[in-house]
Formats: sequence, structure tokens, C-alpha cells
Amino acid sequence: SDSRRPKQFIALPDGASFLQSAVARSIALGVTGNIIVITRDSWIPLVIESVTELLEGTGQADLAKRVLVMGEPVGRTTAPPLAWACSYLLSLDRGFVPNVFVMASDHVITPPESFVRDVRAASRLADGNKLVSLAVRPTYPATGYGYVKAGPPEPCEGVDGASAFSVHSFVEKPDAATASEYIASGGYFWNSGMYAFRADFFLGELAAHRPGVFNAFSPFKGSPETAHPSGVRVVGPSPWLAEAYGACESVSVDYAVSEKCERSVSVRATFHWDDVGSWDSFSKYSQSQDSGVMRVESANCFVHS
Repeated sequence: SDSRRPKQFIALPDGASFLQSAVARSIALGVTGNIIVITRDSWIPLVIESVTELLEGTGQADLAKRVLVMGEPVGRTTAPPLAWACSYLLSLDRGFVPNVFVMASDHVITPPESFVRDVRAASRLADGNKLVSLAVRPTYPATGYGYVKAGPPEPCEGVDGASAFSVHSFVEKPDAATASEYIASGGYFWNSGMYAFRADFFLGELAAHRPGVFNAFSPFKGSPETAHPSGVRVVGPSPWLAEAYGACESVSVDYAVSEKCERSVSVRATFHWDDVGSWDSFSKYSQSQDSGVMRVESANCFVHS
């Protein structure tokens, strides 16, 4: 992974990249709205190439027109791009307020049918003006993930096999001893970083807790939208967008909204989830290829050469 071809474009052993797998999960949800990919503007050509390759390879090229790529002029972690996307969606004025589901491009999730069921449950809960996260039952005391402390059960009707709870609190990445305590208590879950919410509800929470970010993107003042020959649509750079990104702070959605929201619930994930954020985790999905490599006084190494 480097600045020219970062992690989301790296292929997994099944041949699909992290980004392509995320787009495939979006398609599996069966929604009729936009599939939005927010990325750095310099990576827009790579995104279009990856999405087109996926859709043509699966015989779904007609879906390209539903993919919208939004290019950030500079990285601002997660809250500002979500503010931009929500403001954009509301500016379309289609007679309804869209639900938004947020996922990252570097997750490995199986099986897809469990993921679809849990996201549908999250969407139903989001209809009630709630911030809904997907919480994963921890399997070891991880120090690289944030945690969700579970509160009372939350009714989760209409989706068989789904269950939810109100969020007592979101907890930042703990040290090893604290993580072990979380695991032993049984009342903590990994925060997957995936969220469902109504676009207007999210912007309202942002206005209340991070008004600087909200004000930078609301009201939406427009960015040019163009269509690539593949059908993929692109929201490109504009003076307003550059000004908005220059004016707002770099802050995650966790710090900006989720840790402060009083209407926060979590759906218990029934799928296997892995945030592939290190070589340790990547090595679980790829065979070591060390032909032509001499290992000197080393063991338990993952080598890909």
C-alpha cells in the first residue's frame, strides 16, 4: 500500500480488491439509491477502473450509473466527507429523506446474507431517527478497535434473527489490560465503524456537536457532476468544495457524533468481521509468497514478494 495505489485497491486471494468487495456488498443490499464512493480526488481514476472491472466481470455493467464517486481535495478523516455526502443527497430533493449506510473499504465480511439481514435491521432502526452502529462480538482483547458498551435491549422488529441494544457509551481504543476487562465482562462489543442513519438526522447531530463541520457543508452550494464513459458519475472539484474542506477540522464520525449522540443503538452483527489494518490481519487472507527470499534469524514472518 502506498499513495499511488493504497490498500483499498489491493486484491484479496479471491481476486477482488477491498473496494470491489465493498461495492459488491452494497449491491447485495438491493437498494435502489446511490452507491457513493468517497475518495481522494487523485484516486478517482482508480475507483472508476475498479468499479467498472467489478461490474463488467459480474454482468452488471448497467449498475454503473448508480455509482457516484465523490473526490475529496484533501483528507479530513470521516465526519467531513459524510457531511458533504449527506448535504449532497438532501440537495437532490427527491421528495424523501434518504437513509445512509456507511461502510469502510478495508473490511472482510462473511457471509453476505448475514450482513444484508443486519443492515436491513439497522436501516429500520435508523427510520426512527437513531444513529445505528453494527457491533461485533469480540473474539480477543483487541487494542486496535474502539468498543461499544451495551445498554438495555432495543426492539428490533421486522427482520427475523436480528437483535439490537441501546448504546451505553462508545469507548476509544483501550490498552491491553482494559481490553481484557472488556472481554471478561461480556458487555462490550467491537465498534465496526459501520453506521446507518437518516441524512437529516446525521446533519442535525453534527450541527449540535460539531457546528464548524456542519456549517462548512450546509447549505450545499453545488459541485459539478459528470458522467464517465463507463456510466459512473463523478462529483468533481469546485471552489466551494475546496473552501469547505479548508474551513473544517479533521475529525472522525466517532468523535464528532457517535460518542455524543443520545439516540444511539447498535445491531448485534451476526456475520464474521475483520478490519484488515495490519500485516498480521492481512496474512490471514493471503498465503506467504517468499520465493527468492532469504530469511535471516527470523521466524513467524509473513513474506509477500
